[in-house]
Amino acid sequence: MDEFSVIEKYFVPLTMGRAEAAGLKDDGAVLSVPDGFELAVTSDTLGEGVHFMVGESPDVIARKSLRVNLSDLASMAAKPLCYQLNISFPEAPEEAWLEVFSRALLEENERYGVFCSGGDTTCIKGGYLSISVTAMGLVPQGKATRRCGARDGDAIVLTGSVGDAALGLKLLLAGREKEGGSLYKGAIARYRVPEPRVGLEGIMQSYVNGAVDISDGLIADCMHVAHASGLGAEIDLGAVKFSNFVQIAIENGEIEAQEAVSGGDDYELIMAVSKENLSNLIFELKKSKLKPMVIGTFVDNGLKMSVIGDDMYRIDEITKGWKHF
Repeated sequence: MDEFSVIEKYFVPLTMGRAEAAGLKDDGAVLSVPDGFELAVTSDTLGEGVHFMVGESPDVIARKSLRVNLSDLASMAAKPLCYQLNISFPEAPEEAWLEVFSRALLEENERYGVFCSGGDTTCIKGGYLSISVTAMGLVPQGKATRRCGARDGDAIVLTGSVGDAALGLKLLLAGREKEGGSLYKGAIARYRVPEPRVGLEGIMQSYVNGAVDISDGLIADCMHVAHASGLGAEIDLGAVKFSNFVQIAIENGEIEAQEAVSGGDDYELIMAVSKENLSNLIFELKKSKLKPMVIGTFVDNGLKMSVIGDDMYRIDEITKGWKHF
């Protein structure tokens, strides 16, 4: 199949019939922003061998490529609207691959209420598969939560456990996906297909001053919020509770605690919330079936990051987060 046949058969259905996408026959989409709303826009590029395993299943690639972008929208308290899909293939894709990939994306569209508004399909000879998604969402004017919104004295709230993806990746890189049976399958699944915290927009708009999603690692992303807000942070790692399988892995020597808190790809949210709003936020997050943790405070201390823990942590190593170069 040529490029245009691929688009017509596999990608046009992803527009969900929305007029804005013009059946992918125009040079771009034309989107309307309702009165009283702003458009939140984010982009992420995922590369084979970096963000997903070489030879990974196309349905896993599709879901992760979209969900990491939806996680960024979630951190901004924006309701997902649509996305642009750009794919660079190392060679002409097989139809079986395209079928599985596009079917998974269609399921994601229905799950999250989004549609593909356009994009680009190209080929880079001899390279690796690369997928770039630009996601767009709507947020009431002035209600977006940004990294720069934290205030002195705000509590640092974590929406759930970290370290699951780091453990999953470690097992995959060691070729141990099937070795442990069901013991660590939750960690591997969480690395391969994250769960963005979509649906918390109203809660965040009511109670949260600033936020970020955890892609680079808990400590690194806390630093991103703190420094963007002109603050430092005091973090109590003893307040971070791991999932059962990460705790078992630590006890079995499969992963160290500092790896768990430094690893990325968890896609939980870090929230900055005033002491006055803290109890309401925790209550609402628990109603949403999350397990939030208060792990520290953003403070005006000259951009310093103070981390306390117990003997499980080597403080000199945990500040390292993911960097591409």
